[in-house]
Amino acid sequence: MLTSYAQGVLPHGLAPLANSSGSWSLAAFLLAATVRGGRTAAVAGPVALLMTVLGYDLGSLLRGFDASLGFTAFWLVAAVVVGTFLGLGGHALRHGTALAPLGAGAMGGVLVGEGAYGLLAIADTTSPVYWTGSAVAGVALVVRAAAARFPRVRPALTAAATCAGTAALFVVVYRIGFFLLLP
Repeated sequence: MLTSYAQGVLPHGLAPLANSSGSWSLAAFLLAATVRGGRTAAVAGPVALLMTVLGYDLGSLLRGFDASLGFTAFWLVAAVVVGTFLGLGGHALRHGTALAPLGAGAMGGVLVGEGAYGLLAIADTTSPVYWTGSAVAGVALVVRAAAARFPRVRPALTAAATCAGTAALFVVVYRIGFFLLLP
């Protein structure tokens, strides 16, 4: 619920942090990384995102703004689908499983993809500072994870390719998803 309020109080360059799918996804990823079992992580990721979406809408309604049914539905579906993968990815990275390169690459790709989308599509209405920072953070996450968790070439390339593919998919889904929601 605080995310809705934070949009109005954060400095201009950081305001997107409050309702950014990248920051929300990173929070779900990190939360899932703290749990012991993979099944629990697969539930923790989507639950964290579902609660964030619903909390944001509740905060908006309490502030006197409308909550769009179409956008809420889009984000709830995304929370379940993406949250499951982020949960498993956070768990894999933390526990060093064979899926760690995919997990780091997917999370990094969300951050890079959102940064790219922000710079390409909405930089005229928001500061490019956050979008640039998001992309840099995504690349840094993949590089750091590769160095610390899977320093061999093949897993590092897997993480990099997953990051690039996720980022590209992110931009496409955002462009198509939001286009379909417009009246």
